[in-house]
Amino acid sequence: MPTWITYKNHQIKACSQHLVDDRWLPMALVWLPAGHPESLTLIHGALSEICNTEYKANVIALDKAKNWVDQQSIG
Repeated sequence: MPTWITYKNHQIKACSQHLVDDRWLPMALVWLPAGHPESLTLIHGALSEICNTEYKANVIALDKAKNWVDQQSIG
């Protein structure tokens, strides 16, 4: 089972979604522990980012989640 990783005070967990025919949609949860319960955010890949392995999908999902965290700190 994937574990939470820490990135810039946020917790990130890859949880890519298994589709039919061994395809995976990149997905990750991002949580700011010091925030409110509403601070849980679902990040997902585009249909063009569907992968043929869970590992590849999770790599994309974690990268997208880290980019999302970076964008939040800019704004």
